[in-house]
Amino acid sequence: MKVSNGMNKAEVKIRAEKLRSQIDDLRYRYHVLDDPRVTDEVYDSLTVELRQLESQYPELATPDSPTQRIGGKPLDKFVKARHDVRMLSLNDAFSEEEMREWAARIRKLEPQASWSYMCELKFDGLATSLLYEDGIFVRGATRGDGLVGEDITQNLKTIRAIPLHLRLSLQHASGLPQALRHRVLGSIRKAKRIEVRGEALMSKRTFIDLNQAQKRSGLAEFANPRNAAAGSIRQLDPGITASRKLSWHAYQLITDLGQQTHEEEHLICSALGFPVDRHSKVVAEFEEILVFRREMEKLREKLPFEIDGIVVQVNERRSFERLGIVGKAPRGSVAFKFVARKATTVVEDVIVQVGRQGNLTPVAVMRPVKVGGVTVTHASLHNQDEIKRLGLKIGDTVIIQRAGDVIPQVVEVLPKLRTGKEREFRMPRMCPVCGFKTKRQIISGDARGAATICTNKACPAKNLRAMDHFVNAFELYTIGPKIIERFKDEGLITDAGDIFSLKKEDIEVLERFGEKSAENIIQSIDDHRRVSLSRFIYALGIPHVGEETAIDLAQHFGGLEKLMSANREEIDTIPNIGEAVAKSIHEYFQQSQNRKFLEKLKRVGVTVLHEAHLKSATGPLAGKKIVVTGSLESMSRDEAKAAVRAAGGDWVSSVSKNTDYVVVGAEPGSKADKARSLGVTLLNEKEFLKLIKP
Repeated sequence: MKVSNGMNKAEVKIRAEKLRSQIDDLRYRYHVLDDPRVTDEVYDSLTVELRQLESQYPELATPDSPTQRIGGKPLDKFVKARHDVRMLSLNDAFSEEEMREWAARIRKLEPQASWSYMCELKFDGLATSLLYEDGIFVRGATRGDGLVGEDITQNLKTIRAIPLHLRLSLQHASGLPQALRHRVLGSIRKAKRIEVRGEALMSKRTFIDLNQAQKRSGLAEFANPRNAAAGSIRQLDPGITASRKLSWHAYQLITDLGQQTHEEEHLICSALGFPVDRHSKVVAEFEEILVFRREMEKLREKLPFEIDGIVVQVNERRSFERLGIVGKAPRGSVAFKFVARKATTVVEDVIVQVGRQGNLTPVAVMRPVKVGGVTVTHASLHNQDEIKRLGLKIGDTVIIQRAGDVIPQVVEVLPKLRTGKEREFRMPRMCPVCGFKTKRQIISGDARGAATICTNKACPAKNLRAMDHFVNAFELYTIGPKIIERFKDEGLITDAGDIFSLKKEDIEVLERFGEKSAENIIQSIDDHRRVSLSRFIYALGIPHVGEETAIDLAQHFGGLEKLMSANREEIDTIPNIGEAVAKSIHEYFQQSQNRKFLEKLKRVGVTVLHEAHLKSATGPLAGKKIVVTGSLESMSRDEAKAAVRAAGGDWVSSVSKNTDYVVVGAEPGSKADKARSLGVTLLNEKEFLKLIKP
């Protein structure tokens, strides 16, 4: 059978294969090798021809064909995607002093180790994870909470900088040392799945063009390239994402392909077909880090993409892994941010907000000004002592900055620009919401001075914010702040406990609600009556108790009753809980109004689920390090973690020669392969359950 261009099917197949190879080679040269001879016109022309051939013979189209970058119908919503390996964030440093403190801390942990540092640009984009199976791109996801993100595969496929298939033969990888090449090729043959992480970006030029188009269409302009990139990558319609012309840079290779340093991760990523930071540099001495940062800050404005600092990481992989993780960030790397961008504006007023703990916070209302691409109109002044330190008056011209290019701060007053019409500001003696007296109170650990608090325990402002915090902790997302305020104004609720007594008939009669929205709210409430102890503790809004402290308390006490009856001394013995926090927790449960509230929650059907205690010293896994890869049928990942700890084991995230068992579930990642190569014992789910429940 002949086609219109005179080729038969066999000839079309050969031509299509050559076109795909040529197009991928052009993509690699443009995005990875930065070859200026490659033009969009040539790339597009070859892609048009390939699309025509594949439309004539659809069976010849392959999943990794460049014609498949844009396809499929718009999504209704994004589905969740669980990461095989947790996506961590980075701790920030803003000064040379903070960097020296970081270097001293990690050196103290590994005093005998020898390492270098790799410095690279910190791109200001959206962190994403790419997963390849047998070299083909199969899934892309956002970071999310580090454990579970959103599947944005179709949108990431539209980004030409992302290869749809990896260059597993390492062609054009002339920069790869021979010894590393042998290691990588050997590892590639064993690795069914390869994961690479990086940053989705929008160039400065594309950002300008996009905003001009938005303006012509009468649409809102984006604040900065990062916001534009994040908004583009989360479009339900891949066609919109494709039109935004995003780019992508790899910064981390998750799969073990024989890399021994972070520098080798970049080399391997480049060889596989990913663009990487060409400015990255390995340095031996700390002082060279400071030189690199100064050089990049000078270069910042000339770069095609926005950066907000550099990332410094211990280059040697073994040392980096031994340093471990603190909170949600690796100890062995840090984001060294640039000096905050500054601007001047006028403070037109100072208003006071009342927080859920009763703290009165003065907030500067400023003449709108752009700082680092974002329009700033408000900035917290923290308390009266901070205002006094600044010498600030209403009407003053001030210098503001965005710390870490994010949080607006007033850093200096310019008194020489005063006109004489400026006014002093004093914290109110009465709460602006309820009219009760306020008082100054020293807050432990706050270096900015004393807080002003409302003395009314039933202050409506405190109550509203406490309820908002409570429903968020319970993940009752159908009930937002405005709905809470409406229910309160209508007399339906006085505290969070009343939410669980609401009936559909109470809600559907309200203006702008109706039967369907009432049903959705009531169903959501019923679905969330059962809650884990850690979420419940966090929901209570106990001063100084965040999510991590709530987890520590839940794991230590196991049940609410034991926590309520605990004395300060016992609470103080829990790791990461100091004297001030222990005092706050103990006082909360001693106060009669709080105990009445807890009883009320019990009466309206809120069930607090018990949590496993800290690991047993005598359990079947006592002293054992356990890794779980893949999904288990009988329990969630959190349940598996709790089961390991209850059995005395240590739950660890990465496989090493010190790992005792690797539990292999459905669709395991590369951890299973690494365990085999290290001789670590593998357990299937049945064997794991038998071990923890003999």
